[in-house]
Amino acid sequence: MKEVISVANPNFALIKYWGKADSINNIPDMSSISMTIDTLKSLTKITLNKSIKDDVWLLNGMKQKELGQLQPTIDYLRSFSNGNQSMLIESENNFPTAAGLASSASGIASIVLAINNILDLKLSSEEKIKAAILGSGSAPRSLFPGFVHLDNSKEINCHTILEPKEWPLKIIICLTSIEEKMISSRKGMKISKLTSPYYPTWVNEQDEDIKKALKAIKNKDFLSLASVSEFNCNKMHRVMETSNPPLIYTNEVTQNCIKQIDEIKMSGIDIFYTIDAGPQVKIICKPDDTDTVISKMKLVPNIHSIIEAGLGEGARIINES
Repeated sequence: MKEVISVANPNFALIKYWGKADSINNIPDMSSISMTIDTLKSLTKITLNKSIKDDVWLLNGMKQKELGQLQPTIDYLRSFSNGNQSMLIESENNFPTAAGLASSASGIASIVLAINNILDLKLSSEEKIKAAILGSGSAPRSLFPGFVHLDNSKEINCHTILEPKEWPLKIIICLTSIEEKMISSRKGMKISKLTSPYYPTWVNEQDEDIKKALKAIKNKDFLSLASVSEFNCNKMHRVMETSNPPLIYTNEVTQNCIKQIDEIKMSGIDIFYTIDAGPQVKIICKPDDTDTVISKMKLVPNIHSIIEAGLGEGARIINES
């Protein structure tokens, strides 16, 4: 048997996407900018095993009934291979799955890299990006390190803006719940696009937010990045909340975290937050302020846990045999 082990880290979007331009090919309706982080990771082991007839997927030790959103990615990758040997895919996350922490992005990215290696496909960067996006619209960003731009202004392109060491900010993740969200991001995006009256404005304003964020990142302008990131985050949640039915991914602890963040800002510390389709709050701060911010966030009642992270690497192979 031949096996490969890969790892990828989740990414948190600062300038977000919410909605699909092409649901068949899973193409986002807009460009996005994210931070790939360390600490949290998705590990994938793929084994070519002649004793199994069909692909088998184990997620956190549990056999899945079907491949689900992995299927389009695997079908696309197999189109580059001469053989059709079945694979045992074993995925593990060291953080809650489907809880608003981008586990699908890191999981898909690690799987793309592992299959490319074990089938010796020698895919180009563009082909890996396409394979990843078929499984998750944010997965291509986890292929790359640091600050990442997923650009769909012409053809889909994804690349690093700044490497982790070029602007080593800290990310403090406040877990407010470890429960799986009731409505998946993919389903929620469809609802918002069809029903939110603010959706067209959300799409039309995205290019301006992208320009501001790119300039801020390249200039390492923390306050400008903070302003546009929080603004973009709040616009996305307004689109969600004005959908029919309303999509409320936050909870009471989320809101209490935001109040505490506002108080920390008033004390003179430069920080900002972002929240994806889930209740978790991600705080971005400068390294020297990390301990202070963590100690103040611990004062918020009922936070499940607090995780400290930095900017992380892109998806990579860690073992092959």
